[in-house]
Amino acid sequence: MIEDLLRTILGLPPGVNKVNKDLAQMRIATRPLLEQVIPWESDKELELLSLRVDAKSQKDGIEKIIVGSVLSIYFEPMVVFAWKDYGKSARENLLYCRTINKELVFRIKPHQTEVYLNTNLVAYISQDRTMMGYRTKKTIGGIRPYSGDLLSVVVLGKESGHLFNPARPHSEVQRALYLMNDMNEEEEGIFLALVLYELITRKLESKKK
Repeated sequence: MIEDLLRTILGLPPGVNKVNKDLAQMRIATRPLLEQVIPWESDKELELLSLRVDAKSQKDGIEKIIVGSVLSIYFEPMVVFAWKDYGKSARENLLYCRTINKELVFRIKPHQTEVYLNTNLVAYISQDRTMMGYRTKKTIGGIRPYSGDLLSVVVLGKESGHLFNPARPHSEVQRALYLMNDMNEEEEGIFLALVLYELITRKLESKKK
């Protein structure tokens, strides 16, 4: 706790041990919500995802995390998540997401975001929302403006779907996205990571305003 207090006061970014400790707490905090998550397998079922995010703060010593769910258009939880803001001075955030069979972690740093799938570092997301493979260092996806209300989701050079801008006002039952083509397992993984990152970060930022 003393270490956390000093880090907060001095505005220091979290070290590896701190991040791992926080991830362990996030897994515990989201476990009750995970028990309610509905199973879904195919990319077509991903279209059931809505823009509705239910979230609340939980106190952890002197710090707090935000824990919540992304709901389906039928108000069923499809994804659970936890978010930790390390402060303006540290300029880092940690986003933990979990579906029935996938765990995604986004370590958000000032210049890029590290993306972990099932504990393995797999990609980076730059400030302009371009995703690059960790091993290949090649562009594998990205989020691009399409219109005032839509964002284009690009996967392996193809426009794979559109995401309704989460920062704009919408009906509670508004679908989050629609797909433009079928995807294999790799493409779906890239698509899901981009969509969850964009959806949750934009929603949480819009709630601060």
